[in-house]
Amino acid sequence: VLRAEGIEVVELQGVGGGRFKSVYTRDSCIAVKGGAIVTRLAPRMRHGEELAVTRTLAIAGMPILRTLHGRAMAEGGSFAWLNSRTAVIGRGIRNNDEGIAQIREVLAHQGVELIVVDLRGYDIHLDGHFLMIDSDLALVWAPGLPFTFLERLKALGIDTVEMNDNDNRWIVNGLAVRPRRVVMPEGISDETRHALERRSVEMVTVS
Repeated sequence: VLRAEGIEVVELQGVGGGRFKSVYTRDSCIAVKGGAIVTRLAPRMRHGEELAVTRTLAIAGMPILRTLHGRAMAEGGSFAWLNSRTAVIGRGIRNNDEGIAQIREVLAHQGVELIVVDLRGYDIHLDGHFLMIDSDLALVWAPGLPFTFLERLKALGIDTVEMNDNDNRWIVNGLAVRPRRVVMPEGISDETRHALERRSVEMVTVS
């Protein structure tokens, strides 16, 4: 699907045997201005992916601006850009304060504000509740987000389409391949589909 959308695909190289979670490359690095941050993954079964990610990024010629270290834990599934000067990260069982602080340090040098939102209970990632579709549009599962963050989105001029109980909850864990064109799993409700279509959003579904 990505190649059909005209996207260059760089395959992760050198992954050790049994590391089937490595397919989730959104978690193992974060793209920022001028390069990437290699994260430090929380689950023990994912420890060690950093080497393969670092090598693959280097071969691709992408500068590595930071490798999270020490007690830091953070995963890219809880990070999102809101605009060129504002990003958000979810704090929870996969993202601790030290990981957030190290990411914030890199972004601060670039003049970028990092908003921190607390995830509910044992929620893993922000991407289970929030997806930027364009610079002024997001798909959200509102019950999973703090009200203060929803209000901040409004203040930033970001319109939101709220999912409902008839949606497959995984549709929000999609990927905008360009402004207002999003790849997502099947199972979107008619109500949510129509709300996105009214905002000129094109949807590509994968099973």
